[in-house]
Amino acid sequence: MNKDEGSGPKPRLHLFGYLDETGLLHTPETDRFFGIGLVAVPNPRHLHRAIIRLKNKHKFHEEFHFNSIKYSSLPIYKSLIDITFAEPNLRFSIQIIDKKGKNHANKYKSYNKYAGQVISSILDVTNVKRSEYITILADDVSTSDKEDKFEHDVRETIKRIHRRNALFGIARLESHAVSEIQLADILVSSVAYAFKMKNSLVSKSSTKAKLVRYIQNKINTYELATNMELRLKNGVYFAIKTK
Repeated sequence: MNKDEGSGPKPRLHLFGYLDETGLLHTPETDRFFGIGLVAVPNPRHLHRAIIRLKNKHKFHEEFHFNSIKYSSLPIYKSLIDITFAEPNLRFSIQIIDKKGKNHANKYKSYNKYAGQVISSILDVTNVKRSEYITILADDVSTSDKEDKFEHDVRETIKRIHRRNALFGIARLESHAVSEIQLADILVSSVAYAFKMKNSLVSKSSTKAKLVRYIQNKINTYELATNMELRLKNGVYFAIKTK
């Protein structure tokens, strides 16, 4: 009699995720778009070494930051994008929130909800035969002790969506110390900038716009300012969702 292959617990895959955001939830609607996104990999050492090699090659000792992109530094940012989409099984997911007509009276609660949703969206997207768990390194956000329910709220959101405690833990760090959080900033901010371009809120000929178009060409899509879910070469997963 053959053993039932479907019996017993699923094998586990442990992911490391890097969370960052762009914009603020509580600013006026004139600053329309808030984005929160996540880069996740099963082999963080491989990605980290690739980024360090890139920095050493270009003698680049600064922090990768979307707002710091200028014409002279654009080539290394393009190389960072090349590394990103060459990384085996890398995943990226982002939620873009158009604040027009939305009420975020409790900005902390709303932020925590969106963070939990975007982390949940990156789990179990490639292989239903195993259970995925994740450790998050997040860009630090300022909260009062009274309002600091970040890990609790994120964990509860993930448990509600996946019906298991798929979050191992969260560490909040200064982004200048973690190159992978900086990478998340570049991707998150690029997508948000694409939405601003589409709505004529920013220049379409700036250096930042050139990086946006470089990403579009890299993933063979006409625009980033739209909902999408792509499965690319090397097992790369790339998703954008609007709220």
